[in-house]
Amino acid sequence: MSAPSPDQPYTGAISTNTELEMNTTHAVTDFRNRVNTFFTCEVPPILDQHTEFRPRGSAYRRALFDSGLAGLNIPRIYGGQGMPDEFESAFAALSVERTPPEDKVHQVGEHLILPVLIEFGEHDLAAEFGSALLSGTQIGCQLFSEPDAGSDLPGVRTRAVSDGGDRWIVSGQKVWTSYAQYADVGILLARTDPEAPKHKGLSMFVLDMHAPGVEVRPLRQMTGDSEFNEVFLDEVHIPSHRMIGAPGDGWKIATSVLGRERRSVSRSGSASSRRPLPVDTLVRLAEHNGRLGESAVQQDLLEAWMGERAAALISSRISARTLAGHLPGPETSLGKLHRTRNGQRNARVAADLAFAAGASWDLSDADTAALAREILDAPGLGIGGGTDEIQRNTIGERILGLPREPSPERGTPFNRLKNS
Repeated sequence: MSAPSPDQPYTGAISTNTELEMNTTHAVTDFRNRVNTFFTCEVPPILDQHTEFRPRGSAYRRALFDSGLAGLNIPRIYGGQGMPDEFESAFAALSVERTPPEDKVHQVGEHLILPVLIEFGEHDLAAEFGSALLSGTQIGCQLFSEPDAGSDLPGVRTRAVSDGGDRWIVSGQKVWTSYAQYADVGILLARTDPEAPKHKGLSMFVLDMHAPGVEVRPLRQMTGDSEFNEVFLDEVHIPSHRMIGAPGDGWKIATSVLGRERRSVSRSGSASSRRPLPVDTLVRLAEHNGRLGESAVQQDLLEAWMGERAAALISSRISARTLAGHLPGPETSLGKLHRTRNGQRNARVAADLAFAAGASWDLSDADTAALAREILDAPGLGIGGGTDEIQRNTIGERILGLPREPSPERGTPFNRLKNS
């Protein structure tokens, strides 16, 4: 069996050929050494040269790209490295604690937008945006949720109307769009056929975030950050060739994007996901406050440790399916739900350990500020990437085989639905 071409995505199962497996093992070991050298020798000087958010992230991303470490499993024709997923998994495990937080703005493009363009056959668009997204020249965002279409995402009201020629005219509002204030390009879910049932009347577009009619308004969170944004679209013109797939394919494409997003959240090695506070951090906090000997605290720490191990096992199962050539499936909902529970429990434990002293923490200290931010951020873990309720429905219906929830409006044209 020959190894896959570096210019093609790896879609097959892992070979059982001993010689090939040994060669792959040696190659992954060499690759790990290369990654460690990159983070040890190349990254610190880059970060020392920049202090502002976007320049810092862009400089790191450019170095990642120039070192051949961006887009590891993206075909070379689109700016990636064309490597099997073993290398992507190895990089994720080594980089999760070493990737600067400023790189989060670049990971939507690499892990969501570009793979979907490739999956749905948009090779011209993937070639147009691939190197720019991977190198940090451009930043991508995901324009899905709306004020009245969050968990009920198929109910989006943003309209795209063909002008009868080579353009679509788009008007509407999006919300909770991560890092839209930095984005140059976005994937946009819009309704193109209001007479079709709500799941079937949607289409997906690639949107120029600098086009006339696009307005971005950052939303301030209680953490003090502004990761999320409102995006207003007022008769924005999108060329017809920037539709992904065919009219009506929007929901199919959106579910693929969401599956990839949940896979990212559920994987321990994802630098882009919100990760639960590590157990080691909780242990140090308990020691600092003199509470490590309390039985109740020990019970909390044990539960946190078990949750961390369970999350790692779920992540390994998801990675194994990916390595076998499977696209993200319903198991990503299990991983996402479990990591949400871990994150919220660990944040509660940290707050309990800090108790009144937490109100007077010195936020000028980087470690203390990061801990405070994680505690404040925890309530949102059960919302971003799909609410806990949506994850439970997916697990029940697609893993456990339970009956679907009743849907009286199924098959009804969208424009006949109440509040449409």
